[in-house]
Amino acid sequence: MRYDKIDITKSKEKERVIRKTGFLEWVSDLIVYTMIVGFFPIYSGMFLYFEWERNKYLNLAILLFVISLAIGGLLLYSVLNLDRLKRIKGILKDQNREAIKELAKNLGWTILQHNQRFIVISLPWSWFSTNWGQQVVVFYDRKDILFNCTTYGLHDLKSPFHWFGNRKLERTIIQEFEKRIKSNDMPKMT
Repeated sequence: MRYDKIDITKSKEKERVIRKTGFLEWVSDLIVYTMIVGFFPIYSGMFLYFEWERNKYLNLAILLFVISLAIGGLLLYSVLNLDRLKRIKGILKDQNREAIKELAKNLGWTILQHNQRFIVISLPWSWFSTNWGQQVVVFYDRKDILFNCTTYGLHDLKSPFHWFGNRKLERTIIQEFEKRIKSNDMPKMT
């Protein structure tokens, strides 16, 4: 992901990661996500139609169509919520910044970019890990932090298939950060 494309002010206002993209990039993303979400329902709908005309395997075709609609609905929900930011109540902006850097260091994550307004963290991966391409973007908003976990594939395409793993990582971040706040184990500003 290119970090210079993030519009930090709009992202904080809308509580979604807003990127400055060109028209062609927006159209290509729309086409890819439409194909990903629509593939299963369209393909199983065609199978249902052909089986309806042949009057064979109709029960199987209906079951497959219902399952594919459920999968398509889950993928649509995932695509619509890929850029949503979670808010955590913090203490002070500088202490929040230090706490996130320390949290990343303790969990073995790599800090890709860090400045006064946001931090981008990447998770380490190995051949047998499932978190390849997973990144966390954290915005500092007054006393709060806003963050999003997204898994990227080739050509910076966000993966809707990793939605559950991303939510698990978000819960880990929330628990670790809130544990630090409750125990007053916030790092001192340096």
